[in-house]
Amino acid sequence: MKKLVLSTLIGSILCVNFTAASAAQKPVNTPVVAGYFADWFYKSDINPYSVQDIPADKLTHIIYAFLSMCGPHTGAGEAVQAQVAQQCEGKEPYTAIIVDEEAALEHDFGNVSVDVDYKGHFSQLAQLKANHPSLKILPSFGGWTMSEPFHEMAKDKKAMDQFARTAVELIAQYDFFDGIDLDWEYPGGGGLTTSPWNPDTKLSDEQKELEKEAFTYLVKTIRADLDKLEEKTKREYELSMAVGVGPKTTQIDFQNAEQYLTNMFAMTYDFLGGWGQQTGHLTNLHATERSWWGMGADVFIKQMIDQGIPPEKLVIGATFFGRGWEGTKNFNGKLPSATLTSEKGATFGTTEPGFFMYWDLMKNYTSEQGYEQGYDKAAQAPYLWNPERKVFISYDNPESIKAKAAWAKANNLAGIFSWDLSGDTKDHALVNAMADGMNQ
Repeated sequence: MKKLVLSTLIGSILCVNFTAASAAQKPVNTPVVAGYFADWFYKSDINPYSVQDIPADKLTHIIYAFLSMCGPHTGAGEAVQAQVAQQCEGKEPYTAIIVDEEAALEHDFGNVSVDVDYKGHFSQLAQLKANHPSLKILPSFGGWTMSEPFHEMAKDKKAMDQFARTAVELIAQYDFFDGIDLDWEYPGGGGLTTSPWNPDTKLSDEQKELEKEAFTYLVKTIRADLDKLEEKTKREYELSMAVGVGPKTTQIDFQNAEQYLTNMFAMTYDFLGGWGQQTGHLTNLHATERSWWGMGADVFIKQMIDQGIPPEKLVIGATFFGRGWEGTKNFNGKLPSATLTSEKGATFGTTEPGFFMYWDLMKNYTSEQGYEQGYDKAAQAPYLWNPERKVFISYDNPESIKAKAAWAKANNLAGIFSWDLSGDTKDHALVNAMADGMNQ
């Protein structure tokens, strides 16, 4: 990653372009409090999470992760590839699909009073929508492991037409959905199968330009198909997307694409992690002189606005997880510096090495286990430090999340969202912090 020039990015002037009303615009003064719901954590043997655990009264949006389309998924695991192959049998390439039908439609999570002919998470979401009519529920297509087909689809307008049409048909079939979320990681490359560090997968400048044009075409086409559905149902449907930070933001033509989008969920997290020795905050609100490469959510958000995203459509990201390292060098437990490094990412975690859900941190990484709590006030970022084991863990907590919400309000952003809801504690400490921060 190239070093960011902090002064250049922070010094940019924020400007709001007031454009004519479109189907993608949303009412003003409606703070977004959104959470991604990962459909696989109901299987967890340590802390299962399903729709019944969602504090829907605190949220404006629930985003169901993840759906996909018929196309190449070589970067995904064998189980996902098998599911895709099964769901795509007899279907045209680039048809939108529910990948895990067991989770979405078949698993019995209990009775519902709504009249639907399916079970699974979808029946529970249908009930949730009936109980909370103003709640927006969107399926998200893609994600880190299932974005590969987007790159192939982008080469052909007919393929994008097919995906757009069938994705809209899918939400019409399951009418508790209120729109579509795109989590293409990432237009122009930088995802699982398009690493810029690998010469075999790095996209050429020509491919990047093609995908930039394709993304605008895709959201324009989906928006048009959603508008047709609105005419039939007399309902409003949203079209949102997840936005990568830094160079990934520049790979999208937001000047032309934003008019078709309702919200853009800025992935202002995973600045650092166990994939590198650089150690520090993974989702700090403010960049400081102690930040690696001058990184901070404020810097990245301002960069997005400079690229053409109206602030009133931007949603800042919060984490319900942490990332950690071990063998941290020359750290005294005070504030991390822009040169702090560790021997490696942590070899332990909640569901994978170096990854820690918030509920797990609060339960199993306390003073009893030798961990000290720290808070970087300037960066608005908490951390845990174990001086004996030389373990450093960065995460979000209620204080840092409320700081993000306050900053979002002060800068006229749409709101705040989280990845992902299953990481919260049983008393919903982090969701409550998001809601309280945006609605104070």
